[in-house]
Parts: sequence; C-alpha cells; structure tokens
Amino acid sequence: MTERVLISTFGFDPEKVLRALRWIAYDRLAVIAGGKSLREPGFRRLEAAERASGGTVEVVAVDPFDFRSCFEGAVLAIQRHRKAGRDVRMNVSGGTKVVADAALLAAFQEGVEAWHCEDEPLKLPVLKGVSFADGLGVVQKAVLASVERPRTVAHVVNRLREQGHAERTIQVAINGLRDQGLVTLRLREGAAVVSVDPRATWFVKALR
Repeated sequence: MTERVLISTFGFDPEKVLRALRWIAYDRLAVIAGGKSLREPGFRRLEAAERASGGTVEVVAVDPFDFRSCFEGAVLAIQRHRKAGRDVRMNVSGGTKVVADAALLAAFQEGVEAWHCEDEPLKLPVLKGVSFADGLGVVQKAVLASVERPRTVAHVVNRLREQGHAERTIQVAINGLRDQGLVTLRLREGAAVVSVDPRATWFVKALR
C-alpha cells in the first residue's frame, strides 16, 4: 500500500491540525509553520500526540507572512514526498492566511488533494493531476524555456521558428506572457529584450 503523507499548515492552535488527523487518513505528518509557532506549547502538544501514535512530525519551516516562502516550502515538500513514492494530501485549516493561501496554491499547482478542516472536513476543488502550467500554451512554454536569461525577441523568434512555430504565434505568446506578468519586454541598444519578470521568477521556476 502506498504510504500517505498529510502536509498541514500550522499556526498556534493544534486543534485545527488534530481535527484533520482524525478525519483524513495518513501515515506521515508534515507541518508548514513559522519559527515562532514551533516554539509554542501548541506544537509540543501536536508532537506529543504523534509520538503517542508512534509517529513523528516533519517540519517545513517558512516565513508565515511571506507568500513566496510559504509557496516554495509547500511545493518542495510535495515534490520531495512524491519523489519518494508517497501519496500526498494537503490540509490548509491552520496558520496565517498567507500560509493557507500559499499552501492551497501549491496544492493546485502540484495537483494534490486539499482539505480544510474546521467544524467538518471539506474537500477543496483541486483537480488532481492539473497544474498552472497546463494553462499555458505550447508556444508560451517554449518561450519561457528560452528566456532562462534575457534574450532578444529576435533570438527567441528565430529559436522557436527552428522548432516549427510560426513567427506570429510566437509574438502572440510573448505578449500573452507579458500580460500575465510572467515576462517583461525592454529596449536594450535598440533591440527588444524579453526576460522573466523578476517579481515572477520564483513562480515561473515552479511552472517549469
């Protein structure tokens, strides 16, 4: 049987995680939390509950007020357990709103089952096996793969034309990525240069 991992956001109230443990089947527990939360009595209570059942608590330490930190921590945790062949599910009923929102976004990106457990367990509408990358067209993905560092638009167009894409389609893809805030276009020495928007670098990396 495939080992099941429950990754849960955690703040200061262990009850939100303990309820999830009663309702969601799991074999291993990991929590996404800030450093302060991990030093509070609530976390020690959670650890004690897991020890009593023969388990341990894996910690994914993040900045609970930094969306990027939380998103990257959640994505890396999901990917690490998947690589180990485990079945992953996410609970987002604990911690700050930033942690919960980032973890839910990570679950959507990675296509894993997600839950919110308050008065009763609620399975959230995450499509398993579907990610944000699926919302990008073939040419848009090819453009992102071509601009790991800044490139002139002419270079990108020539490279993708060699792969069989039409120039007009490439231009539309670049403009579409710019409109989504994933790439920027700038003039440099008279040439248009396309690059990943610095504000979206971490997100684009997750899409690749």
